[in-house]
Amino acid sequence: MKDGSGTRWLDAVADPVRLHILRTLARLGEASATELADRGPASYQTLRRHLEALEAEGVIESRRGVSDGHTSGRPAVRFRLSPAVRESVSGLLG
Repeated sequence: MKDGSGTRWLDAVADPVRLHILRTLARLGEASATELADRGPASYQTLRRHLEALEAEGVIESRRGVSDGHTSGRPAVRFRLSPAVRESVSGLLG
């Protein structure tokens, strides 16, 4: 994945939860772990484990959330497809 080799990212999405993550991010562009959990079949804890694995493989990227100035607490981390796989995922998964 990190070496940018074509569609090697497919190996990282053999799991249905990971496939859900990629489909959702392809559709939304960006989402927090809570937003992904609300839209999918996995618990928040399970989803976090898969997000960490996908990020380690270079399939997705994360960035710190930005405060809206009204909500208390730390802003949620946002996830998106890495540029190296975004076009491939969108093309294959629609």
